[in-house]
Amino acid sequence: MLSPTGVPGFDETFGGLPRAGLVILAGGPGAGKTIFSASYLYHGAKEFGEPGLYVSLAESRGEFYSNMKTSGMDFERLEADGLFSFMELPTLMESSGVMFGRIMEEAEKVGAKRLVIDSMTALAQSIKSAEELRTFLHTLLLPYMRRMGCTAILIEEVPRGIETLGRGVEEFVASAVIELEQQIHNGRSIRVIKVPKLRGGRLERKQALFTLDRGFKVFSYKPVKELKPVERYRPLPQPLRGFSTGMTYLNELLGGYPEGATIFFEMDPDIEHQETVPIFANVLADFVYRKRPAIIFPLTGFTSKELKTLLKLYGFSEDEYASLLRIFVSKELAQECKLPYVLSFDPNNVAESMGIAEEELKKESGHPPVKLINLDQIALARGPSETLHLINHEIGKTKACGGLLIIVSRRLFEQLTEDVGSLADMHFKIERVSEVPVIYGLKPPTPILAMEIDYSKGYPEAVLTPII
Repeated sequence: MLSPTGVPGFDETFGGLPRAGLVILAGGPGAGKTIFSASYLYHGAKEFGEPGLYVSLAESRGEFYSNMKTSGMDFERLEADGLFSFMELPTLMESSGVMFGRIMEEAEKVGAKRLVIDSMTALAQSIKSAEELRTFLHTLLLPYMRRMGCTAILIEEVPRGIETLGRGVEEFVASAVIELEQQIHNGRSIRVIKVPKLRGGRLERKQALFTLDRGFKVFSYKPVKELKPVERYRPLPQPLRGFSTGMTYLNELLGGYPEGATIFFEMDPDIEHQETVPIFANVLADFVYRKRPAIIFPLTGFTSKELKTLLKLYGFSEDEYASLLRIFVSKELAQECKLPYVLSFDPNNVAESMGIAEEELKKESGHPPVKLINLDQIALARGPSETLHLINHEIGKTKACGGLLIIVSRRLFEQLTEDVGSLADMHFKIERVSEVPVIYGLKPPTPILAMEIDYSKGYPEAVLTPII
């Protein structure tokens, strides 16, 4: 039977951990073992009222409390409330039996329901053989945990280049095994949590992304919700330069999109259209809110009903859309929508159609527009060579006249994608890693940012968290 850990994202992804069992938590230096185990104890006490004991064979009480406070965990307060105890066990001169007795005495004293031994690797140095270690775990520690109703996390240190855990017996005795890894993805660091063993649980997923940004958090795939209007669009604070990216973290990181800039996004084919809404639509919504025009050329992947629902999400009136927005779609979709600002995309007159719409909106609003261009659809209609010529012209016009140019591609034409990426002022990638959508910048370079969608306002907002 699994019980919730309280570790952000872990239970939603893996279901929890076996109650009153032994859990091996393995990883190399800097993998996040201490923060995960501390988070397990902290949230167990705060959310479930379960007392915890942290046994350290290396770190001092002061170092532990100070380090965890930077991640938002106040263990001194928990200790004052009788929900936590920190036990320093620095000496390895004692026998395993004596150390076990001392640990269990402290566990009983605090009434521990959660126990962490940091590390089992150090503790096992006092145990002579693998067989003796198996006996210690199977006949001493595990029965005691079951009798106490206490779950123990045993931290295993895995040196770089070594694939086996400890003496090779721990993972067979354990009820669950968790592995924390740092990997390289396209030259950037990511963190991956793996759960190869989980007794009493059904492992539909065996790995996920996680971050140590402001504490330990696991990211899991979340299906796109049905969108329903709640309130009128409220813009983010205006960034220091240019225009809002529509995403708080990216505004803070980059200072916004510069006026007159070209922003290029490459997307994996498996990224859903609805997942991209808060990345692109919120930039357009920010323009409309500030009485600036917006053009989408052309929009694909939406039905008439989905498009109308999307437009209603932001709370703008039909008059506002009519005076500030032009959406080019297929002839069939334009006829079905029957909206004055939803126009038919004519593949034979791409430049002319976009130019007329731009001049019309600019004349009415007094501002240059933001243009969202679907690179692949234009290339399918006009060919890569003519499309590159058109894009080069649009880049120059945007730089000279102001506004903003956003270009999106799913890499249908590899060379065209590379050429446009080299011309753009900013270049981002949107991919799916361990089932989680992520964004990262190639120009300027950024860390990999996990993306979650917040629906609390009705319209979706992208919440970005660095994988650090």
